Amino acid sequence: MTESQTAPVESSTRLHQVVGILVASAVIIAVVVAVFASGSTSELRPGKPVPGAPATISMLKGIHQSGLTLGDRSAPVTLFEYGDLQCPSCASFAQEELPGLIRSYVRTGQVRIVFKPLDIIGPESTKAARMAVALGGQDRLWQFIDLMYRNQGSENTGYVTSTYLKALASAIPGANVNRSLAASTSARVSTVIARASAQARQLGVNATPSFTVAKTGGKAHALPASAAAESSVIEEAIEGELNHG
Repeated sequence: MTESQTAPVESSTRLHQVVGILVASAVIIAVVVAVFASGSTSELRPGKPVPGAPATISMLKGIHQSGLTLGDRSAPVTLFEYGDLQCPSCASFAQEELPGLIRSYVRTGQVRIVFKPLDIIGPESTKAARMAVALGGQDRLWQFIDLMYRNQGSENTGYVTSTYLKALASAIPGANVNRSLAASTSARVSTVIARASAQARQLGVNATPSFTVAKTGGKAHALPASAAAESSVIEEAIEGELNHG
Protein backbone atom coordinates (compact mmCIF):
# COMPACT_ATOMS: atom_id res chain seq x y z
CA MET A 1 0.00 0.00 0.00
CA THR A 2 1.36 3.40 -0.97
CA GLU A 3 1.67 6.41 1.34
CA SER A 4 -1.24 8.09 -0.45
CA GLN A 5 -3.42 5.04 0.21
CA THR A 6 -2.62 4.80 3.95
CA ALA A 7 -3.31 8.49 4.67
CA PRO A 8 -7.14 8.26 4.42
CA VAL A 9 -7.15 5.18 6.66
CA GLU A 10 -5.06 6.95 9.30
CA SER A 11 -7.26 10.06 9.10
CA SER A 12 -10.39 7.93 9.50
CA THR A 13 -8.90 6.19 12.53
CA ARG A 14 -7.98 9.49 14.15
CA LEU A 15 -11.49 10.82 13.48
CA HIS A 16 -13.08 7.83 15.20
CA GLN A 17 -10.74 8.29 18.15
CA VAL A 18 -11.68 11.96 18.48
CA VAL A 19 -15.39 11.17 18.23
CA GLY A 20 -15.00 8.48 20.88
CA ILE A 21 -13.25 10.90 23.23
CA LEU A 22 -15.95 13.55 22.71
CA VAL A 23 -18.75 11.08 23.41
CA ALA A 24 -17.04 9.81 26.56
CA SER A 25 -16.48 13.39 27.73
CA ALA A 26 -20.13 14.24 27.15
CA VAL A 27 -21.23 11.26 29.24
CA ILE A 28 -18.91 12.26 32.09
CA ILE A 29 -20.13 15.86 32.00
CA ALA A 30 -23.77 14.69 32.05
CA VAL A 31 -23.13 12.54 35.09
CA VAL A 32 -21.36 15.36 36.92
CA VAL A 33 -24.17 17.81 36.13
CA ALA A 34 -26.76 15.32 37.39
CA VAL A 35 -24.87 14.83 40.62
CA PHE A 36 -24.53 18.54 41.28
CA ALA A 37 -28.13 19.19 40.27
CA SER A 38 -29.37 16.76 42.87
CA GLY A 39 -26.98 18.22 45.45
CA SER A 40 -27.15 16.82 48.95
CA THR A 41 -30.92 16.36 48.81
CA SER A 42 -30.50 12.75 47.65
CA GLU A 43 -28.78 12.00 50.95
CA LEU A 44 -31.68 13.17 53.12
CA ARG A 45 -33.37 10.32 54.94
CA PRO A 46 -35.85 10.28 57.83
CA GLY A 47 -34.00 9.90 61.10
CA LYS A 48 -30.71 11.21 59.72
CA PRO A 49 -29.38 14.70 60.60
CA VAL A 50 -30.72 17.38 58.25
CA PRO A 51 -28.26 20.18 57.35
CA GLY A 52 -29.21 23.46 59.00
CA ALA A 53 -31.76 21.97 61.38
CA PRO A 54 -30.14 23.30 64.60
CA ALA A 55 -30.03 26.84 63.17
CA THR A 56 -33.67 26.64 62.06
CA ILE A 57 -34.85 25.37 65.43
CA SER A 58 -32.86 28.03 67.27
CA MET A 59 -34.15 30.89 65.08
CA LEU A 60 -37.79 29.96 65.64
CA LYS A 61 -37.64 28.65 69.21
CA GLY A 62 -40.28 30.15 71.48
CA ILE A 63 -42.07 32.12 68.75
CA HIS A 64 -45.80 31.51 68.51
CA GLN A 65 -47.06 29.82 65.34
CA SER A 66 -50.60 29.28 64.14
CA GLY A 67 -51.17 27.75 60.73
CA LEU A 68 -49.40 29.96 58.19
CA THR A 69 -48.60 32.66 60.74
CA LEU A 70 -45.41 33.29 62.69
CA GLY A 71 -45.55 35.70 65.63
CA ASP A 72 -47.94 37.22 68.11
CA ARG A 73 -51.50 37.25 66.77
CA SER A 74 -51.99 40.70 68.35
CA ALA A 75 -48.93 42.23 66.65
CA PRO A 76 -49.90 45.61 65.19
CA VAL A 77 -48.38 44.94 61.75
CA THR A 78 -48.67 41.93 59.43
CA LEU A 79 -46.14 41.11 56.73
CA PHE A 80 -47.32 38.71 54.03
CA GLU A 81 -44.70 36.72 52.12
CA TYR A 82 -45.68 35.09 48.81
CA GLY A 83 -43.13 32.34 48.27
CA ASP A 84 -42.43 29.25 46.21
CA LEU A 85 -40.40 26.64 48.07
CA GLN A 86 -38.39 25.84 44.93
CA CYS A 87 -37.50 29.50 44.38
CA PRO A 88 -33.75 30.23 44.81
CA SER A 89 -34.44 33.91 45.55
CA CYS A 90 -36.86 32.88 48.29
CA ALA A 91 -34.14 30.69 49.77
CA SER A 92 -31.68 33.59 49.70
CA PHE A 93 -34.17 35.85 51.46
CA ALA A 94 -34.89 33.20 54.09
CA GLN A 95 -31.22 32.75 54.90
CA GLU A 96 -29.89 36.28 54.54
CA GLU A 97 -32.71 38.69 55.39
CA LEU A 98 -35.41 36.89 57.37
CA PRO A 99 -33.40 36.12 60.55
CA GLY A 100 -32.82 39.84 61.17
CA LEU A 101 -36.49 40.64 60.65
CA ILE A 102 -37.46 37.92 63.09
CA ARG A 103 -35.03 39.21 65.73
CA SER A 104 -36.00 42.86 65.35
CA TYR A 105 -39.74 42.69 64.78
CA VAL A 106 -41.28 39.26 65.32
CA ARG A 107 -39.63 38.41 68.65
CA THR A 108 -40.43 41.88 69.94
CA GLY A 109 -44.14 41.42 69.18
CA GLN A 110 -44.34 44.22 66.61
CA VAL A 111 -44.88 42.10 63.49
CA ARG A 112 -46.38 38.78 62.58
CA ILE A 113 -45.51 37.14 59.25
CA VAL A 114 -47.97 35.16 57.16
CA PHE A 115 -46.62 32.78 54.52
CA LYS A 116 -48.63 32.53 51.31
CA PRO A 117 -47.64 29.29 49.53
CA LEU A 118 -47.42 29.55 45.74
CA ASP A 119 -46.51 26.79 43.29
CA ILE A 120 -45.67 28.72 40.13
CA ILE A 121 -42.38 26.95 39.36
CA GLY A 122 -43.80 23.48 38.88
CA PRO A 123 -45.34 20.31 40.28
CA GLU A 124 -42.60 19.84 42.87
CA SER A 125 -43.48 23.27 44.23
CA THR A 126 -47.01 21.95 44.71
CA LYS A 127 -45.78 18.89 46.63
CA ALA A 128 -43.65 21.08 48.89
CA ALA A 129 -46.39 23.66 49.43
CA ARG A 130 -48.83 20.91 50.37
CA MET A 131 -46.46 19.48 52.98
CA ALA A 132 -45.79 22.94 54.38
CA VAL A 133 -49.49 23.71 54.77
CA ALA A 134 -50.12 20.27 56.28
CA LEU A 135 -47.44 20.95 58.89
CA GLY A 136 -49.08 24.31 59.47
CA GLY A 137 -51.93 22.24 60.86
CA GLN A 138 -49.45 21.25 63.57
CA ASP A 139 -48.13 24.82 63.90
CA ARG A 140 -44.79 23.83 62.39
CA LEU A 141 -44.94 25.31 58.90
CA TRP A 142 -42.14 27.80 59.47
CA GLN A 143 -39.62 25.17 60.54
CA PHE A 144 -40.43 23.17 57.42
CA ILE A 145 -40.11 26.01 54.92
CA ASP A 146 -36.83 27.18 56.45
CA LEU A 147 -35.41 23.64 56.32
CA MET A 148 -36.48 23.24 52.71
CA TYR A 149 -34.84 26.51 51.73
CA ARG A 150 -31.64 25.33 53.41
CA ASN A 151 -31.80 22.01 51.54
CA GLN A 152 -33.23 23.17 48.24
CA GLY A 153 -32.42 21.22 45.08
CA SER A 154 -32.49 22.37 41.47
CA GLU A 155 -35.94 23.21 40.16
CA ASN A 156 -38.11 20.30 39.03
CA THR A 157 -35.33 17.70 39.04
CA GLY A 158 -37.38 15.12 40.93
CA TYR A 159 -35.84 15.78 44.33
CA VAL A 160 -39.12 16.56 46.14
CA THR A 161 -39.97 12.96 46.99
CA SER A 162 -41.85 11.49 49.93
CA THR A 163 -38.51 10.49 51.42
CA TYR A 164 -37.21 14.06 51.12
CA LEU A 165 -40.37 15.55 52.65
CA LYS A 166 -40.34 13.03 55.49
CA ALA A 167 -36.67 13.73 56.18
CA LEU A 168 -37.30 17.46 56.58
CA ALA A 169 -40.41 16.94 58.70
CA SER A 170 -38.69 14.39 60.93
CA ALA A 171 -36.07 17.01 61.83
CA ILE A 172 -38.78 19.22 63.38
CA PRO A 173 -39.29 18.55 67.10
CA GLY A 174 -42.80 17.35 67.85
CA ALA A 175 -43.92 16.98 64.23
CA ASN A 176 -46.10 14.01 63.37
CA VAL A 177 -44.51 13.11 60.04
CA ASN A 178 -47.00 10.48 58.83
CA ARG A 179 -50.00 12.60 59.77
CA SER A 180 -48.65 15.62 57.91
CA LEU A 181 -47.84 13.57 54.81
CA ALA A 182 -51.37 12.13 54.80
CA ALA A 183 -52.92 15.57 55.35
CA SER A 184 -50.91 17.07 52.48
CA THR A 185 -53.41 15.69 49.95
CA SER A 186 -56.49 16.89 51.83
CA ALA A 187 -59.14 19.26 50.50
CA ARG A 188 -58.29 21.73 53.26
CA VAL A 189 -54.70 22.01 52.06
CA SER A 190 -55.85 22.39 48.45
CA THR A 191 -58.13 25.25 49.51
CA VAL A 192 -55.33 27.08 51.33
CA ILE A 193 -53.02 26.91 48.29
CA ALA A 194 -55.79 27.89 45.86
CA ARG A 195 -56.68 30.87 48.05
CA ALA A 196 -53.06 32.03 48.16
CA SER A 197 -52.83 31.81 44.35
CA ALA A 198 -56.06 33.79 43.95
CA GLN A 199 -54.83 36.50 46.31
CA ALA A 200 -51.53 36.68 44.41
CA ARG A 201 -53.35 37.15 41.10
CA GLN A 202 -55.57 39.83 42.60
CA LEU A 203 -52.51 41.74 43.82
CA GLY A 204 -50.61 41.24 40.57
CA VAL A 205 -47.95 39.09 42.23
CA ASN A 206 -46.12 37.20 39.49
CA ALA A 207 -42.71 36.59 41.07
CA THR A 208 -41.40 35.17 44.30
CA PRO A 209 -40.66 36.21 46.89
CA SER A 210 -43.12 39.10 46.92
CA PHE A 211 -44.38 40.97 49.98
CA THR A 212 -47.34 42.97 51.17
CA VAL A 213 -47.68 44.77 54.49
CA ALA A 214 -50.63 46.06 56.48
CA LYS A 215 -51.86 47.15 59.82
CA THR A 216 -53.09 43.87 61.26
CA GLY A 217 -56.64 43.39 60.06
CA GLY A 218 -56.32 46.23 57.55
CA LYS A 219 -55.83 46.40 53.79
CA ALA A 220 -52.43 45.17 52.59
CA HIS A 221 -50.36 47.01 50.02
CA ALA A 222 -47.63 45.55 47.86
CA LEU A 223 -43.97 46.34 48.40
CA PRO A 224 -41.60 47.00 45.47
CA ALA A 225 -39.73 44.09 43.93
CA SER A 226 -36.48 45.26 45.55
CA ALA A 227 -37.87 44.11 48.90
CA ALA A 228 -36.94 40.57 47.92
CA ALA A 229 -33.27 41.44 48.03
CA GLU A 230 -33.13 44.21 50.62
CA SER A 231 -34.59 43.82 54.09
CA SER A 232 -34.23 47.59 54.47
CA VAL A 233 -37.18 48.04 52.08
CA ILE A 234 -39.32 45.78 54.25
CA GLU A 235 -38.09 47.45 57.45
CA GLU A 236 -39.01 50.88 56.07
CA ALA A 237 -42.51 49.66 55.22
CA ILE A 238 -42.93 48.11 58.67
CA GLU A 239 -41.75 51.26 60.41
CA GLY A 240 -44.16 53.26 58.31
CA GLU A 241 -47.08 51.12 59.46
CA LEU A 242 -45.91 51.13 63.10
CA ASN A 243 -45.61 54.91 63.15
CA HIS A 244 -48.78 55.64 61.20
CA GLY A 245 -51.97 56.24 63.13
